Amino acid sequence: MRFVPEPSSGPFGKLFADARAARGVTLKQVSASTKIPVSTLQAIERDEIDSLPGGIFTRGFIRSYADAVGLDPRTTLERFEARFPQESSVSTLLATIEGRANEEFARRQRTAKALIWTALLSAPLIVWLAGAVIPDDRRPAAAAAGDAPPTAESPFAAVAPPAAAEPRPAVAGTLPAAAADSAALTMEMGATADCWIEAAADGETVLARILRPGEREVVAAERAIDLRVGNAGAFVFTINQRPGRSLGAFREVVTLRVTPSNYASFAAE
Repeated sequence: MRFVPEPSSGPFGKLFADARAARGVTLKQVSASTKIPVSTLQAIERDEIDSLPGGIFTRGFIRSYADAVGLDPRTTLERFEARFPQESSVSTLLATIEGRANEEFARRQRTAKALIWTALLSAPLIVWLAGAVIPDDRRPAAAAAGDAPPTAESPFAAVAPPAAAEPRPAVAGTLPAAAADSAALTMEMGATADCWIEAAADGETVLARILRPGEREVVAAERAIDLRVGNAGAFVFTINQRPGRSLGAFREVVTLRVTPSNYASFAAE
């Protein structure tokens, strides 16, 4: 039987505390059944929403906790969104994705620049050491003269910025918003508990690993995304920026194929 608390203007988290008390269960017992850390459950009961991951991940925690203590997940999620409207905004989720993508891009740029400068600064030292070690009578004539231009064998000729990688239609990882918008299908995935996933984009496997709570992966494709999930009850996702529906129960294994013609059927009502 579902526990149905009366609407209240008090703390939202009191809904969960009251429902849990009515069932006579502890936070550790709820954590064991939902695989949600006790600290996360405490944050929900205390309305410490800012300490949660946000977006579809917080929504997944709310639904799982509600179901575990006998609350109606859909009604509880609606009350949560009414109390914390910023957490139900798709634009907030997209801003988070784009922000992390920009941070990763900047980090890679800094790493590439550091490597290039290291190579440029090291090359003269290598040339000087070579001149100091090799006897004069064994040096090439041009090198001994000291006025020959660098050749193809010169360390300087080999130093060049790395070529930009060709874009690929099948992508896994964190995507900038522009890249996601250009694909026919874009799925962002997360988990409220450890969840094994395998994803193929347009027939090419791009992801196969255990997704931990709070982690995110994005897969984009033009024709189809084939997905296998090892813990459907813990799997949360968006498809083309729309929150996804539940795919099954905890520890249930599901396999699905998402295409441009059927993706709407995987969105939440």
